[in-house]
Amino acid sequence: MRFWAIAVAASLVASGAVAKSYKHRKEGEQKIAAAASPRDPNGSWAIEATTRVGDCPALIPTSLTVADNKVASASGASVSAWGYVDEDGNIVARFTGQGEHVARFHGLVRGGKASGAWSSSTDMCGGAWRGEQQ
Repeated sequence: MRFWAIAVAASLVASGAVAKSYKHRKEGEQKIAAAASPRDPNGSWAIEATTRVGDCPALIPTSLTVADNKVASASGASVSAWGYVDEDGNIVARFTGQGEHVARFHGLVRGGKASGAWSSSTDMCGGAWRGEQQ
């Protein structure tokens, strides 16, 4: 019985240490995020995408324009664009090409740079993207 009590006490102490460690890590992440806060995402962006899975047609544009925090236009690919950047710098976009081929991407905009992941469920492919404000 004494062994059981010691095991339970050790478990509780260990879980408290993990929670404390997690709390300090989250506070550190918040400080880093605040230091690299999003700036105005409106304007022209150069986009570079890499494919990691599958073999996709060129659905991701090479550049896009953001106006009023919305993806207003895209070029470099024959697509229609939709998307937005929220107040925290999260970006969500969808590019639809001929034949209803669709690519979606999401990511984070910080200080004139952006990056994230993209995927196409219509073409079974995906990868990463990054952008730089022009």
